This record gives sequence, C-alpha cells and structure tokens, in this order.
Amino acid sequence: MFRRVALVVVAAVLAPLVPGNAAAAEELRPDLGMARLSDLKVATTASGQRQLRFSTTIVNVGRGPFEIVARRAALGAPFRVEQQIPRADGTRAPVAVPAGLVYGGDGHDHWHVRDLETYHLVRLDDGGTVGVAAKAGFCFYDTNAYRRSIPGSPRSKVYPEAGCGKRDSLVVTMGLSVGWGDRYAWTLPDQYIDITGLDDGRYRLFATADAQGVFVESNRGNNTTWVDLAVTNHRTGTSMKVLGYGPAA
Repeated sequence: MFRRVALVVVAAVLAPLVPGNAAAAEELRPDLGMARLSDLKVATTASGQRQLRFSTTIVNVGRGPFEIVARRAALGAPFRVEQQIPRADGTRAPVAVPAGLVYGGDGHDHWHVRDLETYHLVRLDDGGTVGVAAKAGFCFYDTNAYRRSIPGSPRSKVYPEAGCGKRDSLVVTMGLSVGWGDRYAWTLPDQYIDITGLDDGRYRLFATADAQGVFVESNRGNNTTWVDLAVTNHRTGTSMKVLGYGPAA
C-alpha cells in the first residue's frame, strides 16, 4: 500500500513537467490592429466622382499567427471557415467563425474574407457618418514586416498570396505572421470613400480591424486607428489637409 501511494505522489509532482499538460497548451492568440493610415489623396474619376483614397495596413502584434482555413466539399458549396488558434505546445485549436468568403471584387483572381477591415468617415463636430468604404472583401497575407521585435516574429514571409486560392479551390488558407502586416495601397480598386459633394469641414477617417469581433484575438482595444482631415471644396476640385493622426497598433 505504501509503495502505491508513493508512486501516486511522485506522478503528481512530475505531472506539470510533462509536455502537453495544461500549462504547455496555453493559447498564443493573435492581436489584430491597424497601422497608421498613409497616402491620403483626393482623386476625381472620369464621371466626376470625388474619392478619398488612402493606404491601410492590417497588422498582427500578438503572440501567435492569425490564420484561417476555409474548406468546402465541392465547387459551388459554401465554405466552412475556421480560425486556427496556436498553442504553446505546437498544436492548434480550430475554432469555427462566421466569416463569409467572396470571390474577386477588386480585380484580383482569388478569394476574400468579408469585412476583415472597415473604413468610415465622420464629421468631427457631431460624429455623424458621411461615408463608408467601397471595399468590403480582403485577401490577407504577409506583405510587409511591421514589428519584428515581437517574440516569435519570423524573419521572412510565412503566408503568401497564393494561399488566397483560385475560383476552383476547395481549401483556402490566409494568415498574418506575428509582427507582420498586409498592406492595401490607395491605388487598388475600391480602396476609397466617396466624398462627392462633401461639405467643407473637419472630418475623421477611421480604419478598424475585425469591427464585428468575428475572430479570436488577445486584445480588441487596439483594433482602430484614425486620421483627422480638413476638407475644402473649390470649383476646380476638392483639397484636403491632414490635421493629425490617432494611435496605431
């Protein structure tokens, strides 16, 4: 009896040291945010539409990669989207997320996640919304190193554009490595807000990552950045001046 009790005690003492226990299975969650907005410009189309154009970069400043895997059984079938949550022991926990995929939409031949980023323009005096972004779908992958000093940030890109798949793909994998970002340039289709007929005044442009809280992450307090603008309309066009920037991830 004594020997059996002693073995149980020894096993209890050693249990926390064995790989794969609860302590080793800690989740290394991503942390989505937005880098500072850049390349703010007013463009006028051939039809006379005035567009506020800008570049954005969604970033991951968390402890683990932000990765989603979408699968479907056959062409024409809906995708089932799962976020792969990394753990400290090297395993990953799949979590089903209500994210929709849409094909193309910005001139690119691949799949996009809907509403991963959202943009809206408000008046500074009363907070009223005067415009929202034309772009709604995003294929995200490592395009730019953002903060390589974060522990676990890879030296080179891990997630390529090819992961966004093609029209006939049955499996699509998108991701953002730790310390990396995905940049959408102001020149891309739908990367604008329509400001045709906008009154003179002071405005704030918001950019938010995962505004609907669909994905699992460690911190939602840094998902939004903004820039303040002064807009003036002239007979010859619309001019804009940057007044100041808000915090970035």
